[in-house]
Amino acid sequence: MNYRKPAAALAAVALSFGLTACGGGEQSVADACNVAEKEVKDAMGDLNGIDPGDTDEATKSISSMGDALDKTEKKLENEKVKKAVGDLSSEFDKLETAFADLKAADKDTAKLTKVSEQMSTISTDIQKKGEKLDELCG
Repeated sequence: MNYRKPAAALAAVALSFGLTACGGGEQSVADACNVAEKEVKDAMGDLNGIDPGDTDEATKSISSMGDALDKTEKKLENEKVKKAVGDLSSEFDKLETAFADLKAADKDTAKLTKVSEQMSTISTDIQKKGEKLDELCG
């Protein structure tokens, strides 16, 4: 199995979290971003430590990160930042599903290719969502 594409997807995810995250509502963008930045950094932990070859652990880690993003979103009142964090959380849900699909694909080359393409797309989307957060909270 070729782990390069899933590894590349994780690398892009890791890069996107070098960016700042933010939040919405009565809360100012700056205040929401301060909350989100800390929460998101804590939630992400060490993305580089995820081994795409260990799909069970990778799925568990991605799930935990997605759950933390969901919790962060609920803490935010600023609608712009809240939406940005929610959009990022949605991408982690997709990534979690992709890792489950990766495991299910086993040695089926066609399925592995499809999952790899999905992970590449998700990785790009996560990076874009991270850039939007960075623009909002910059």
